[in-house]
Amino acid sequence: MISDGQIGIALVAAFITILLGFRLGKALY
Repeated sequence: MISDGQIGIALVAAFITILLGFRLGKALY
């Protein structure tokens, strides 16, 4: 069973990964 805390951590981790990927893409191109 997944708790709300784990869902929140997963969402934050996904958001940070997308944000970092976007910044890296902007820096490269």
